[in-house]
Amino acid sequence: MADERRFLLFSGHNDRAVVALCRFFEQARLPFVIVAAGAADAIHRTRWAEQVVFNRLDPLVTVSWLRMLADSLGGELVYCPTTEFINHFVLNHRADLSDSGLHIGLPEQAIYEQLTGKHSSQALMTSLCADLQLPGTQPEGQWHAPCVLKPHENVSQGRVRYPLLCRTDADLQQALHGLDRQAYFAQDFITGQSHYLCGYLARDGEFASFWQVNLMQQGGGKSIVLARPCANPGLDELNLFQRLHARGYHGAFMLEVIASQRRLYYIEVNPRFWGPLQLALDVCPDILRLFARDQGFDTPTITAQLPENACYAWAYGAHQPGGVVHPAGQAISPQERERLLSVHDVYARDDTRALQACH
Repeated sequence: MADERRFLLFSGHNDRAVVALCRFFEQARLPFVIVAAGAADAIHRTRWAEQVVFNRLDPLVTVSWLRMLADSLGGELVYCPTTEFINHFVLNHRADLSDSGLHIGLPEQAIYEQLTGKHSSQALMTSLCADLQLPGTQPEGQWHAPCVLKPHENVSQGRVRYPLLCRTDADLQQALHGLDRQAYFAQDFITGQSHYLCGYLARDGEFASFWQVNLMQQGGGKSIVLARPCANPGLDELNLFQRLHARGYHGAFMLEVIASQRRLYYIEVNPRFWGPLQLALDVCPDILRLFARDQGFDTPTITAQLPENACYAWAYGAHQPGGVVHPAGQAISPQERERLLSVHDVYARDDTRALQACH
C-alpha cells in the first residue's frame, strides 16, 4: 500500500520548510511529488525540479482542482501541511475531498482552528500550561504603542492575515490606515528573548521536540533568519504535549514564547511545519520521522548533528531592510553573525546552491 502513496508538497509558499521536507524525504527514501507555483518557482532551480508534477497558473485552490490533481496523478497523495491558507481550505472541505485520493492527516478542524487562532489559542494554551503568561490586552478604542495588532482569525475573506508590530505611534497610525479594526485586537509589546518549542505530536501520544533560541529575525515579526538549539527556558513540555493529546490534537507544533523578567509570555502557535524546519532535520529528525509514521510510512533512523555545532540561517532574509537582532544575537559579534549566516545558510548545500544568498 505504501508504495502507491506519495507525499504532496506545495512549493512557492514557506519555501524553506519545503526544502527541508524534500531533504528529509530524500534521506528517508520516501516518495514525493511537488506542485509548483508556476514556472518561475524557485523549486525549479533545485535538485528536486524533476519531482515537480504540476505548475499552477494562479494561487486559486478549489475542490474540483484538487480532485482533478489527485485523479491525474493516481494512487494516494499525502498532503504536507506547510501553508496556513491551504490547511484552512482542506479542513473546510475535508468531507468533499474524502474520496478524492488526497490523504489529509491534519487533526479535527475545531482543535486546529482553536490552536492556530491568535485569539482563541490564548485561553487554550494558558489552560494547558500554567507556566505561560499572556501579554496585556489593550481595551477597544484605547490602543497605543508599543503594541502588536493580532488578527482574530488567521484566514479571512480569502486571504491570510498577519500580526502587525507597532513599536511607535507612527507605526500604529500606519497600521491602522485602512485596517478593519473589528478583525484585530491589540496586545502590549513584550520585549525579551524569543524561543521556539518545535515538535511533532503523534496520534498515539508519542512526541519529539527541541528548543531553539532565536538570534535574528526579519522586520515586522516575520521569518526567523538565524537560530540555534538551546535548553528549555522553563516550560513543562511533557505536561503540555500530554494535555494537547488529550484535547485531540496531533501534528506539527511550533510554539513561540518570549522570556522577559523571569516570565514566559505566550506569543503564538503554528500547528504546521515552520520556516526554520531544517534545524529540526539537523538536530531532532524524529520530528519528521513521527510525521511520516503517522501517515503510514516506515523510515530509517536519521542521525542528528551535534546540537552545539548546529545552526539555522537564512542569509537572503537576514540581509533585507528592517531586521531585528534578538538579545541572544546581540551577544554575538556582527562579524560572527555574518559568518554564521554564510556558513549555515539553508540554501548553502549542493541541492539548492543556485538559491544561496539570492532567495
